[in-house]
Amino acid sequence: MTGDNCGGASRHRRQRLFYEACIPALLLTLLACRYGVPPSSNSTVLCAVALALSLSSLVIRLVWSSKDSIQPHVYRPGADDGAVWGSLLVPISVLATSVGAEAGMEAIRLHPAIVLSLGMSATFTAHYQWSRIGKTALYAEASCFIWMLWLACTVAVGYAGKSAFGDAFGLTQAIAVLLIVSAAQHMWRNEILRSLPRSFTMGEAAVFAQGLTLVAVDFAIQIGYRLRSDESDSAYWESNMHVLCLEAVVLGLWMAGSVLARVMATGVLGKRARRGIPGLTVLGSVLGGFGVLALALVSYISQINPVRWILATAFGSAAHIAVLAYWVALLAVAGAIYAVAQGDVSESTKFMLHVKRKSYHVLAALMFVPGWVYARPLLYMSFAVAAAGFVVAECMRALDLGPCSTSIDGFMRRFIDYRDAGPVVTAHFYLLLGCALPVWLGHDSVASLAGVLSLGVADTAASLVGMKLGRARWPGTTKTVEGTVAFCLSLLAAIGVVLRLKGDVGVGWYWYAQVSVVVGVLEAWTEQNDNLVVPLCMYALMQALS
Repeated sequence: MTGDNCGGASRHRRQRLFYEACIPALLLTLLACRYGVPPSSNSTVLCAVALALSLSSLVIRLVWSSKDSIQPHVYRPGADDGAVWGSLLVPISVLATSVGAEAGMEAIRLHPAIVLSLGMSATFTAHYQWSRIGKTALYAEASCFIWMLWLACTVAVGYAGKSAFGDAFGLTQAIAVLLIVSAAQHMWRNEILRSLPRSFTMGEAAVFAQGLTLVAVDFAIQIGYRLRSDESDSAYWESNMHVLCLEAVVLGLWMAGSVLARVMATGVLGKRARRGIPGLTVLGSVLGGFGVLALALVSYISQINPVRWILATAFGSAAHIAVLAYWVALLAVAGAIYAVAQGDVSESTKFMLHVKRKSYHVLAALMFVPGWVYARPLLYMSFAVAAAGFVVAECMRALDLGPCSTSIDGFMRRFIDYRDAGPVVTAHFYLLLGCALPVWLGHDSVASLAGVLSLGVADTAASLVGMKLGRARWPGTTKTVEGTVAFCLSLLAAIGVVLRLKGDVGVGWYWYAQVSVVVGVLEAWTEQNDNLVVPLCMYALMQALS
């Protein structure tokens, strides 16, 4: 490639990444404005902080060159650093959920999450900018400006968050909480990157660290609420049992995976022992121990037996039983088709491998849309169960535990791509999280199906049409314009089908068309994992325009 071509490609990439950064920046601004109506002192301050973060994200893309990850041995290769998404995606998701929440306990519970997400975002943005300015002549002046801006944002968020942390909290205590939480998310982000090198960009790791921090803080708040109250509010806990169980599963899986990785790193088990009974014993002991601890905590906090609640959710109605039977039948048919397809080695071309990868996206749509329409509580719980199963399978594969580890590894490696450069295979996790997060965050609106529709339908259509019919490529990418058109049209059609199933016919087509176009362009432009970024942005955009 000539120097002119390299310069042109680099220029196109910088422009594309800047335009991409405009999408979350404008989305956060829009959500903050909606959150600030009706206006109050707290909401106005939070809107100002959100606007400052949006402008800072654009500065990131204007000032810095958006090169590939600056530490290729740490970050996922083949992508920009994702700093804009690491700064804005979590506040966008939390604000979108707050916009759709009804007044009352749910809205009150979300206020600390908004405050903490903006505080963590400000800290991440300031630290990133400070780390990139370099030892230039303006190093001292730029550092002073960056940290003064961070201090202003932190104090402003602390002022708005005084009421979020309890009546006994003043401004100093609120700022102290923000600093502790920001330090925790920074520590967890570094731990994720250290333990799983080349698996995430900086932004992706920041999103997971911030999300994990919010889950841990909310779970701690629920424990504190239980300790302060003599009697359990049965109606409140019954309505929030699904959130409590989900948080316990997330934290339990994170701690169990960390303990297993550290135990295996000591070399206490040899290769043969890992794949035999000792390996299974260690796996079962760690997972079982954290599982019992999670159930005990949920039972103590809510005063509800979690096992009975899970069984009642799964089998408590005819609709849930019918959906479970449908899922079993669908998985059986999909398994049979996969077994037959595996026997035809002559079809193992790049396109057929792509078809096999995207078939799981279609399977997700076929499973989850009926579940959302007819058995939403069951779908909510099933996502958590599936996530636990994926974590267990990946622990067995990555740590070579149990007699099935080799078979699991062989199955997973058939579907990896350039994004699976680290020690863990992330493709199936991203697909599950992309479908699950809008459902977990959302309410009764179609926005909660953003992941299922964008990944299960639109992404599949875009990928297959782009590979077979695509001719015109977006500058600086491998994505095609034809694929993007297929994404937008198929997404709009899928939304129409869901609206008809739900009974909402003829509402909001102009807005849904706008959402389809914005999300389709984002899918074509982003270098982050689109299974994470696209569903959450579509969810937030639908909530903002609802």
